Amino acid sequence: VLENVLKHKEEYNYRVGYRISYPKQHHALELSQSFTPKGIYNWLKYTMKIRKRDKLANECDLFLPPSREAHQAFFPKIKAKSFPMFIGLDPEKLRESEPTEGDIVRFINVGTMDPLREFDVVLDAFERVNFTNWHLDIVVSHKAYIRTLLALYPKLSDKITLHEGVHTLEQLRDIISQNDVGIALLPSNIFHNTVIANKVIHYASCGLPSLMIDNEKNHSIFNEDEAYFGGFDVDSIADNLNKIMSIPKTELAKTGKNSQDKLLKIRRNYKVLAKELAEVMDDIVADDTSK
Repeated sequence: VLENVLKHKEEYNYRVGYRISYPKQHHALELSQSFTPKGIYNWLKYTMKIRKRDKLANECDLFLPPSREAHQAFFPKIKAKSFPMFIGLDPEKLRESEPTEGDIVRFINVGTMDPLREFDVVLDAFERVNFTNWHLDIVVSHKAYIRTLLALYPKLSDKITLHEGVHTLEQLRDIISQNDVGIALLPSNIFHNTVIANKVIHYASCGLPSLMIDNEKNHSIFNEDEAYFGGFDVDSIADNLNKIMSIPKTELAKTGKNSQDKLLKIRRNYKVLAKELAEVMDDIVADDTSK
């Protein structure tokens, strides 16, 4: 699509912006190199795709990476004018978190799962928690991997719900709103250390706090009053889950509200992002017309 858009750029005299929400080609390359036997073939395939993408991106007027850190890590050869475009909150579509009823502490995990995201570590930790009054909701688009993984944890079968038929953002928010804490635990690597996970924003949009990895990127946005932090190992995760299950639900909801308020105050607010993006686009047009 981008190639075709650029082909007619001069003819119709329009400006082109190119957004990448996540370095999917790099993720696919890492996945193929780590877990499939066709390493050389896949390396060539994805490397060629990345080179072509970079070439086309440099023909654009504006490049929209998911963060400055991701730009440096994954797209260093893209030299077009850059404006980091984060996923953010829509102030007009926020929900307030209400503590769930009863003694069950309800957790939720949304988003893609694959071997690189190592969700088995999280499940191992849930097997070790001291409490039994918990439940975990899981929402993913492609369920084959998680179904295979969950089959390895028969003791947790009555504690976990894998949701079906979730096709819209509102349906997703309906499910998130029925929980107390969002799971945003991802292993420490170049993919997860350079962006704030989209699931964190989804949780915050419904007023839920996140349990996330203690890294520099996450701390650049949140503090201990706005999220829960820990390492990505079974013992650390289990310890944090035990601590969270000891916190009154009213306090969990307060932390979730704090995370939502923080995102609204900074550039994770779509109204702020739209205003700043419009200013950048106006500057690009003004620069071109002055030449």
